[in-house]
Parts: sequence; C-alpha cells; structure tokens
Amino acid sequence: MRKKTKLSKIIQNRATWFLRSLNSNKRALPDFIIFGAAKGGTTSLFNYLAAHPDVLPPIKKEIHYFDRNYRKGDNWYRMHFPLKQQLNKNGRLCITGEASPYYISHPLVPARIKKLVPDVKLIALLRNPIDRALSNYQHMVRLGIETQSLEKALELEESRIAGERDKLIQDPCYYSYNHHHFSYINRGIYHKELEPWFDIFPREQLLINSSEQFYEEPDKVFSSVVRFIGLNDWSPEQFKAFNSGGDYAPISPELRKKLQDFYRPHNETLFKMLGTRFHWD
Repeated sequence: MRKKTKLSKIIQNRATWFLRSLNSNKRALPDFIIFGAAKGGTTSLFNYLAAHPDVLPPIKKEIHYFDRNYRKGDNWYRMHFPLKQQLNKNGRLCITGEASPYYISHPLVPARIKKLVPDVKLIALLRNPIDRALSNYQHMVRLGIETQSLEKALELEESRIAGERDKLIQDPCYYSYNHHHFSYINRGIYHKELEPWFDIFPREQLLINSSEQFYEEPDKVFSSVVRFIGLNDWSPEQFKAFNSGGDYAPISPELRKKLQDFYRPHNETLFKMLGTRFHWD
C-alpha cells in the first residue's frame, strides 16, 4: 500500500508539472525577490509576505532558479508562479515573489535577474556575520551535511571553497556544492556580496535591513518592506518566527573576539556602502 501511495504521488506530481508547463507563458514573473542572506530571517519575512491578501506566492519559497537551476530555462521558472490572470483577485491587483537566500552569494545571479526581471524589487536581511556563520554551521550539522567541529569547519573553509567562485563564473551550468554549503565566514563579508548587485541595479531597487532590527521590531521592518514593494498596509496577527533553528551553545569568547577582529573592517566598508550602521558586536 505504501509503495502504491508513493507511486501515485509521483504520478500526480508529474501530471501537475505537465499541466503547469502548458501554461508557462501565461504565468507571472516575480515582482519581488528576497535574495539574502541565509539564516537571516528570510523564511519569516517570506511567510509574512505570502500571507498578505494582495500576494499570491509561488508553489515553494526557495526556487533557486538563478543559481543552481538556471539551465532549466525561463519556462521552468515561470511554472512556479501563479497565472497572470490570477493576479487580479476580486478586482484587486495582486503580486507574487520568491525568496532564495543563496542568490546574494552567487556571482552570476544579479545579471541573470536583471535580464529576466529588470524592474523586480530586491530585498535582503543582513545578520551579524558572526551569528549568521554560527547559525549556518548549526543548520548544516542538523542536515547531516557538516560533520566537523565548528573550529575545524572554519579552519577548512578556505580549502573547501578554493577556486569555486571562479568555476561558477567560468561555467554557467556549474553548481558548487561546497560554495553553497561550506562558506560560513565568506558569506558574511557582505560588502563583497552586495557589490555586483549595486553595480547592476539602481540603489532605489534594493532594500537592505538588518536581521536584528527585524527580530526586534518585525512590525516596523515589515511595514517598510510592504511600502517598498508597493502593497497596501497590512500586518499578520502575530509575527511568529519561522525556521529559527533552535538553541545551541555559544562560541568561546576567544573565537568570537577573533571573528570580531576579522569582520570589523569588512563591516565598516558595508556601513559606508549602505550609508547606515547596524549595531553588531
């Protein structure tokens, strides 16, 4: 019975994708993309936006089209979104969007987005890079992907990802497992992550907030996102946290001090780039 159920689900899923593919050219493209950063509150923000009465979400949050699925083509991407005619719901114009936090780190993503959806609104939440790295590491451990201790994983990072960014640039079809999963420290050097985006998109098309402000004042940050996207004012009944990852032991004071010293100049460069300062320690 279980085998039959599993087989029937596979058949049903394939049939669903086939039907969606028939109407792919009639499907909408995203009006907004949450493009980063991983472990920075993007799941919560996406779920709040998906609940907005004037938003029709895609069939899943992280489509990963512009990074690891780009070879599948624009029609495959469109199949994840509602039909254009659905965006007029009860006489109201609705919008759609997605959230794939790895987009911020992939060097080819900004140009790919610019080509397909040049006017899309881009949103990022940036978390204290030390806390982001620790949360990312713990997430990889929970998934069974990371088997090293934190200290060893950080020590191995450079050798694990050496040359991977160049490979991503040189081969548009290349997917780097290591760059995606084992880049704990490097993905917190946000000014380098954002440079390609700022080079390609006008500044008014990007909204950058700190994750800490989002955690402390979710109503305020959410309202700014809603206005930025052009939606009517609305808030969920409660700002419930999604995908928080649970509790884990803090890092040693010595390691935190080492990471603070490493990130300090990078954070200063970021603050100058953004014209604002986040309260990170």
